[in-house]
Amino acid sequence: MRLILLLPEVTHKKSAAVLIGAVLLLAVLILILLRGEPGEHCPAVRPGLPLSGRVIVLDPGHGGYDPGVFRHRVAEKELNLAVSLVLRDYLQGGGARVVMTRETDHDLLTLPAAGPKKKLDMKNRLAIIRAAHPDLLISIHTNASPSPLWSGAQVFHKQDCTEGRKLAVLIQEELTRVLENTDRLAKGADYLILNESGVPAALVEIGFISNPHEARLLADERYRLRLAWAVYLGIISYFAS
Repeated sequence: MRLILLLPEVTHKKSAAVLIGAVLLLAVLILILLRGEPGEHCPAVRPGLPLSGRVIVLDPGHGGYDPGVFRHRVAEKELNLAVSLVLRDYLQGGGARVVMTRETDHDLLTLPAAGPKKKLDMKNRLAIIRAAHPDLLISIHTNASPSPLWSGAQVFHKQDCTEGRKLAVLIQEELTRVLENTDRLAKGADYLILNESGVPAALVEIGFISNPHEARLLADERYRLRLAWAVYLGIISYFAS
């Protein structure tokens, strides 16, 4: 898309400043529209910056030495990162400052591991979260089951955490509405990243990689756009409430 602006001649400095401000505002609105609308199936949000001033940590699960679940020639760590990067762009487009625990395929082992690698990885993820002083945390994972029949995205929160439960429920509602393929409910869970983060947090299982149909969906970039958009709308609803 190409935009051509016909600008009138400006003779006064004050008028020039007003005109420049108007052009910059138009550019920002265009950027928000381009980054905020992922496709025809995704509802729009009202214009503006609904997440201005908010700090959000995104934690793409696994990475590096740890592939997570591997099914149908796809590693969980790749899907987690792909969805997280799209969600990061949406959040930044909404005005949030986003801190990622990882932005590439690497783990969080800063030193050669003499002990359990997973424990050190989680410790360093939590250090990033605490240093960011975020308003909330979103951890992205992909589910799996021994049975290929199970499917559907589902959101988990810390047990007995009111704010975490509210966040998880609102994200789950948007996943159900936007994706139209899950009837799962938000659920409390005993996960370290939720228990120790110290902020309202939700762990989003984006679907079952063990289900052949859902695995194909998760490998589709267009589906991941919708999935990330649903999580984004849930986050907006949380702050609006």
